[in-house]
Amino acid sequence: MRLPATRKRRHGIAAAAALALIGGLFVLPSAGADPAVTPKDVENAFHKAEAMNEQVNQLGVEVEQTQAEIDDISDDIARDLKVYNRQKAELGAAIVQQQMDAPLGPSISLLSSDDPDQFLAGLGAVQALNSTRADALEQFGETSKELKNRRAQLEDRKADLAAATKEADTKRAAIQAKYQEAKAELARLTAAQQATFNTSDTTVDFKVEASGRAKQAVAFALAQLGEPYRYGGAGPNSWDCSGLMQKAWAAAGVSIPRVVGPQMSAAKRIPMSQLAPGDLVAYSNMQHIGMYLGNGRVVHAPRPGKSVEITGLGGFSVGGRVG
Repeated sequence: MRLPATRKRRHGIAAAAALALIGGLFVLPSAGADPAVTPKDVENAFHKAEAMNEQVNQLGVEVEQTQAEIDDISDDIARDLKVYNRQKAELGAAIVQQQMDAPLGPSISLLSSDDPDQFLAGLGAVQALNSTRADALEQFGETSKELKNRRAQLEDRKADLAAATKEADTKRAAIQAKYQEAKAELARLTAAQQATFNTSDTTVDFKVEASGRAKQAVAFALAQLGEPYRYGGAGPNSWDCSGLMQKAWAAAGVSIPRVVGPQMSAAKRIPMSQLAPGDLVAYSNMQHIGMYLGNGRVVHAPRPGKSVEITGLGGFSVGGRVG
């Protein structure tokens, strides 16, 4: 698949504009290169922040799942409450009617009967009524118990939701701290090194031979070339690495998880020597992911300060095939 010339020009202009912005935000004043710091050191510093970003993404998934469970339990409670109120009203009405018909009890009127057959028939009817009422009471007790259990479940899941939300907020603050550390490392490089470090390659100079759904996923990923990286980004105009892969495959009609590790677990593991366009490629520590294009090239969302770009297979060591 070869990008049209007009699209390449558009991405080139967008990339140039983005670099001008990056120049103001990320190329930091430096008295000179610190010989103790290399671009690889800076890259590793950004990867630490990205690893924490994936942890936050996973917490986001857990928060969504917990909220869905809370919604389901709330629906169950509303349903059980309707049954509870109906059964309670029916039992209450039966007791009131019994007192109106026989204030001293339903069997007291039978004692004055001189007809043995009438007495036995009436007694049988009273016993049947009491048995029916006992069944209704038992059902009411079960409904009441279920309602109580569901309410306890609801409180537990709300506590889980609050804890996950708090942990996500804490990790987001930690991401910012790691990000500031990475920027400080970047500032220790020369201006020329910083400019090179923040340059994204958005050129596809070969035909991508993808097929089937992989062709659609590749097309989507390539259409995002030049768009900025953002922690937690899942489109439509900014991305993190796993967000881009999830949406690319969603565009092909395939649902994959949100986070790198689960994404690779959902894929079929394949040797790196057997990679085909559309396959997922990840770091061994599951901190970063991209999509293989062929010719040893990968499209991925790298890190803040850069945009969705084309890169080599360096660092990627685990392959997975979707579908």
